[in-house]
Amino acid sequence: MIIDTHVHVIADDQRKYPRRTDAQAWVRDTSGEMLLALNREAGVDRTVLVQGFGAYECDNSYTADCARRYPNSFASVCIVDYRQGDAPEQLSYWVRERGVSGVRLFTTIEPELLLDDPLMLSLWTRAAALAIPICIMTRFRQLSRLPALLERFADIPVALDHLALPRLSDGPPYETLQPLFDLVRFPNLYLKFSTETLYASRRGRSTPKEFFSRLIERFSGRRLMWGSNFPATHDRSFKEQLGLAREDLAFVSQEDQRWLFGETALSVWPS
Repeated sequence: MIIDTHVHVIADDQRKYPRRTDAQAWVRDTSGEMLLALNREAGVDRTVLVQGFGAYECDNSYTADCARRYPNSFASVCIVDYRQGDAPEQLSYWVRERGVSGVRLFTTIEPELLLDDPLMLSLWTRAAALAIPICIMTRFRQLSRLPALLERFADIPVALDHLALPRLSDGPPYETLQPLFDLVRFPNLYLKFSTETLYASRRGRSTPKEFFSRLIERFSGRRLMWGSNFPATHDRSFKEQLGLAREDLAFVSQEDQRWLFGETALSVWPS
């Protein structure tokens, strides 16, 4: 089974699902039905729909509606505006009323909020009460704040989107990545690598084999999962993005490939 853990859906019906007026350049029609067709073409079985902040900010309506319409194909992850006083209640609404099965803590907007800020901690606490996984979109410099959070919320699966966007061009032995490698001691942390991660692993002195062999040696395939980042990454087709991941990770054992292309996602989103 192949599961893509990182796709954004964008409705073609802009009256029912209006996009933000300053929608980012990558935003383009990528409906749930279109994605189902792309999945069939590429051989992808299931998908985790991650709310596209650049298209809808915190209005998760289309992401949630797609997952509810096609429950055998999609799960959904929402974003909640942590700056609002009722952010925990908003998260409860999206989970209990709209059926989403995860929350994305999105810190890369301005002003950047720290992962352990009290505003963000309220969402960690509510996610724990709701028993849903947390996806984190943050910059690498914030990884030093994660250990205390991973220990405090040890029962919640936490997925690190794009591996926190590390710079890999220095190549082996990847000394600057020690803050990431040190997180191996927290079994509730999962690493989500994307097409953008694959691109980064090809720059400078780095190669996919050098980087991912070290990553898998530490975390194993059971804690890594692939996500295309489509259509935010759109310089190649959806099918070609899966092909790139397969090609760059061809050296990985069949057992580890089974996990990082599917089984790890099922352990985080078993439904």
